Amino acid sequence: MNARTEWLGGNGSGDREAFQRSLDVSGAGSVLLQTVISKIVQLATNREFGAVTTLPRRPGSGDKFYSNRRAAATTGAAWVSDTTEPTESEGAYTQVGFTYRTLLGRVKVTRKLIARGRTYGDVMATELTGKAEDWTNELEDASFTGDSGANAQQIDGLLTLISGVSGQTVANTNASGGTALDIDALDQAIQTVKGSTNQAAMRIYVSRKGKRLLNAALQSQQRFNDSIIIDAGFAVTSYNGIPVIETTGIPDVMTWNPATPKLLAFSGGATTALVVVNTNYVFYSELTPMTVMPLAKKSSQYDEYDMFADLTLVIDNPKGAAILAGLS
Repeated sequence: MNARTEWLGGNGSGDREAFQRSLDVSGAGSVLLQTVISKIVQLATNREFGAVTTLPRRPGSGDKFYSNRRAAATTGAAWVSDTTEPTESEGAYTQVGFTYRTLLGRVKVTRKLIARGRTYGDVMATELTGKAEDWTNELEDASFTGDSGANAQQIDGLLTLISGVSGQTVANTNASGGTALDIDALDQAIQTVKGSTNQAAMRIYVSRKGKRLLNAALQSQQRFNDSIIIDAGFAVTSYNGIPVIETTGIPDVMTWNPATPKLLAFSGGATTALVVVNTNYVFYSELTPMTVMPLAKKSSQYDEYDMFADLTLVIDNPKGAAILAGLS
């Protein structure tokens, strides 16, 4: 098809150039389009809340959860003749307290942002959803590495509490730098926990690195993990019928003393650990369950919400949990 002269605007060169112009990406590509924004706000985190989601929660009262403990008598019983008097020997009683602590977070969102964001979604609800994960992550970390000696407002975590009980930390190796997981040592750690034959009550908590080390040890011995259904319908792998639960609360950079054995610090090293618990003896005691409360409005410019709980982590029986330390 031939272009007619009138289409070109006459014989002038300027008119001909005007006809030949066209829209391209560099000229209008950033203007003549409809921007599509996802309605879902992605939480840019990768966390596993093993303890928070699987440990039992029991109501509490008072300033602490008090655990009464009895150590075995020096002489339990003896075989005697019909004229021999038995030796008197009673158990020793102690009381241990687990102090309730408050975990508190606050959300503050301005009125104008809420108004501007209405076409997108509920801005306050979106922030509260993300804040709940942040709050839970803090509780998960404290559930393992919490240390009231370092932070007086914090609960003591499992690694801290178990390390304070003689005989409840099992050495995976004599090397301070750690070695691959020893299945025999894992079995010993499980047997160290009171009531370990009650598999339904038992849990093995591992970091992601610890899970890889466990998988590698089982594959090298041609042993395989089965899956098992735990509370809330979650399917997890198991070892000898005990659920193996991942958590991001157990560090992979711990230092420890294999001679004791005992964990020395949660950082500065290159080892991780497995934590074995019996949930009949290990649980959260709560004065106030996790609560979201709107604060009194004191300004037209913003809304505020507090997210809090008053709770403590309890090892009711000192033999109710164990650590397998020195994995690398």
